[in-house]
Amino acid sequence: MDIGLAQWQFLLALLTGALLLFVVMWIAWHRVAERREAERRIAAARVRSGHVPLEIPTVRAGLHRSGDSVPDTLPGWFIQGKGEHSIVDEQPRIRVRYVDPHGRKAECTMQVEHLDLQKRLLTGRGELPGDTHRIPLHMITGARVAESGQRFNIDTWVDAVRVARRRRGQI
Repeated sequence: MDIGLAQWQFLLALLTGALLLFVVMWIAWHRVAERREAERRIAAARVRSGHVPLEIPTVRAGLHRSGDSVPDTLPGWFIQGKGEHSIVDEQPRIRVRYVDPHGRKAECTMQVEHLDLQKRLLTGRGELPGDTHRIPLHMITGARVAESGQRFNIDTWVDAVRVARRRRGQI
């Protein structure tokens, strides 16, 4: 079993090509990751500056929020110009996946009643009478809007609620 010079050269060229391909893929992957991170940071900064993205549930209201507003599901409220503004819905109905205090995965559909920004705690009532949930935000693994099933980013929503409360002078 003699390996000739031509076979060594072939193996060396193959190894060099594989290494070069690995380096090129690694550089491309890092550039894509950096671009995604930059887009995420820009979106978070826009939310902190007051921009309300379309994936966050909103309500129609004047400058001071009234409790009887209906959820705004159409972006047409921006165009109709009725003297009302679209503000963040602080009490959406969402389906939440979380880890309970015993370490088990759980899921519930809840109407949010209160978001405590200092304690980072979400309080709401479930579908059954007397079914109350108090979920720490760090235990939430995923959320969706209950009616549409659209993904719901809890962190973006919390930032938007914080900005809305600051603008109303509640923080």
